[in-house]
Amino acid sequence: MGMWAAAVVVAAGAAGCGGDDGGGSGKDSKPTAATSSSAALAMSVDDAIAAYQAVDEGGCTDAPSCQELMTAKLKAAKKLRVALSAEDPAAYAEPVRLIRRAERLAEHYGEEGLGSRGGYAAVQQPLGEALSWLATNR
Repeated sequence: MGMWAAAVVVAAGAAGCGGDDGGGSGKDSKPTAATSSSAALAMSVDDAIAAYQAVDEGGCTDAPSCQELMTAKLKAAKKLRVALSAEDPAAYAEPVRLIRRAERLAEHYGEEGLGSRGGYAAVQQPLGEALSWLATNR
């Protein structure tokens, strides 16, 4: 689902940039600029890493707060995955793979399971590996 969701977001963003009028011949340069600006609207890798780290600094003390924290981490990780894929999918294949793994694990445990020790730890592990990879290889 993670890849599908990213494709939907990219497709929806690109569709929104072109307008509903089909783009006349006099606007050929504007849709291209709008399309490239939609890519620019996506977070840079540095910004996405900083945003994830800001969320990651938070802590939790009970299942509801851990569920909330992990949900926020997953949202930030998704933005990071999209930024990495947009910048250089080949160079960032490993952290993207790890983030997708975390997303699949989150789906497996379900939203309510993210607050449990086991669910939280299982999803956190590949996210931590992705950030470690970026710290070492970027």
